[in-house]
Amino acid sequence: MSPIEVTQIFHGQDVPDGLSPAAAERLTGFLSARAGLVLVARRDAVVVGLLAGLRRRTSAMLRVVWFWVARPEADGDETEVGRALVAALEEISFGNDVLTWRVADTTGDGDVPSNLRGLLGVAAAAATQRYSERRLRNETVPPRPIAPLYPQSTGFTCGPASLAMAFAGLEPECVPDRQLEIALWREATTVIGLSGPGGCDPYGLALAAAARGYALRLFMSTSEPILLDRADTEAKRALMTFVQADFKSRVLGSGIAVEHRAIEAAELKDAIDAGFIGLVLIDQMETHGRSAPHWIVVHAVHGELFLVNDPWIETASLETEVDVLDLPIRSSVLERMSGYGEPQYRATLLIGPRAA
Repeated sequence: MSPIEVTQIFHGQDVPDGLSPAAAERLTGFLSARAGLVLVARRDAVVVGLLAGLRRRTSAMLRVVWFWVARPEADGDETEVGRALVAALEEISFGNDVLTWRVADTTGDGDVPSNLRGLLGVAAAAATQRYSERRLRNETVPPRPIAPLYPQSTGFTCGPASLAMAFAGLEPECVPDRQLEIALWREATTVIGLSGPGGCDPYGLALAAAARGYALRLFMSTSEPILLDRADTEAKRALMTFVQADFKSRVLGSGIAVEHRAIEAAELKDAIDAGFIGLVLIDQMETHGRSAPHWIVVHAVHGELFLVNDPWIETASLETEVDVLDLPIRSSVLERMSGYGEPQYRATLLIGPRAA
């Protein structure tokens, strides 16, 4: 019998011939997604298997979303094709610093059949889990996710959504919802955004957290107003500057610990080990290929890996909640992601438990 050949096809490439209309349509969707990875298995130039996954380029996790093998012509064909696809995925993963494979709890047998899931080495998710995963290396991924996911409900509330996740990570009885998200935004917004309402600056977020009694440490590498590129007129920039100056004055007068420098990775690790959760300002250029300020939640750490929740779900890239929850990110990558603006500034807000 002829050997199986596995190749990777990339973003923007054509769908291989010989697929059913439904399979071709689905594969087209994966190939249009920036984060999509598609492997094709062929025997005698005929497609006999497909494996599709999604991975953010900043994350060490790949989610397997579709694993299909053609109806076998002989006993063992299905396993042989499946193993060839898994072997190719392992090779690509090891070469691209992928540490874990993940399968969502909502992934049905029609997407990843149980026998092929076994070839991946990913067990079915437990009833209380959003996903199950396989670790590919001995390198340990942070073992204990802390903060639940709460996706932002608007394009400008990443900061409040992240703050709500931090609250819930510190106090499990806190259940983030839109009422809390919008209340936090109203308290912390810089008013102006590029195409509508504005996001939140670190001083405003610190005040919102302090008003609820949480312990805080703020690291801010600049003393200048920030996010002014999100305004398109001098009048709007002046309003943002005024609002931020008020936030800053109130923070400095409140006794909140403020350090006018960027946090070091080792300091962030130590703070998380001590029970804090970090809100880190990043540029979405690294995650999504467009420059925009964005807040994420760093809530667990082990060695050089942090676990991150991102409130933004890129639905155009086929992302779901499982693609933005408990993302393992190397400290060197988080360092590259962190910061925004020209010249670049960095902001990190550490939120700790409320005093008893």
